[in-house]
Amino acid sequence: MTAKFLRGSVALLVFGAFLSAGAAVCMAQYGDQSMPQTPQSGPAQGAPAKAPAPAVNKAEEDAYKALSARTAGPAAQIQLADDFVKKFPDSLYVASVYGILTTAYFGTGDEDKMFVAGNKALELNPDNVDVLSLLAMAMPRRIRSTTPDAAQQMVKAEEYARHAIELIPNLPKPPDVDDATFEKAKNEKLSMSHSGLGLIDSNHGKWDDARTELMLAVQLAGTPDPVDYYLLGRADMNASYFNDAVTAFGKCAASGPLAAQCKTLGDTAQHRAATELSK
Repeated sequence: MTAKFLRGSVALLVFGAFLSAGAAVCMAQYGDQSMPQTPQSGPAQGAPAKAPAPAVNKAEEDAYKALSARTAGPAAQIQLADDFVKKFPDSLYVASVYGILTTAYFGTGDEDKMFVAGNKALELNPDNVDVLSLLAMAMPRRIRSTTPDAAQQMVKAEEYARHAIELIPNLPKPPDVDDATFEKAKNEKLSMSHSGLGLIDSNHGKWDDARTELMLAVQLAGTPDPVDYYLLGRADMNASYFNDAVTAFGKCAASGPLAAQCKTLGDTAQHRAATELSK
């Protein structure tokens, strides 16, 4: 993806251009890791009661199956989702469709529309772990010091992350999904949520907490995001874990647009490990 899921904290302001490039790695690293799930059959807990939806007809069912199969690319999914919402605005599937739409906009790099779709998805279903974890990761990377209501947005991102982390372990496994696939999907969502929390902790200078969250982010991911290794290295360095910073920056330097920057920071961490007391 090409969206600039950046943030403008003092800790990373110097490296904004590199995080802009690094954000392009997110979709490649996380991919479309949506949880296998069925559409909700009624209002989400805490949501306002709505009039009963009409019975699902064959055209509606076929349209949802075509969309949820996810065999098309993100751009095609967006068109299918838009068409579905226009044709079946009162469908039981609409909450799930907005969740799919959120992920599809993530895939095309259209961050503004991604957040609009994500907010709509959570309005309809506050427990959508696909959307909660995606926004928990993306929001802190996007927010800058000049973003209106930046502090409130960070609070919201933290709430999304913690709610996802609370929900994911208790998700029921669909009967047609094998254990390994389901566990992988859950871990990817947890990874994204912990990534967001790690960046939020970094913003607040809570380096030890940031290290804990970012270590979980890279451990849980099937293919860790180089940006998370970059952020982990920064947290390690600020918390005086210089040897750990060398390791994190080394993994970040192995691939991706942050590679050169991480190589430089790794050399700095190596020098500090040799000349300063490391934890």
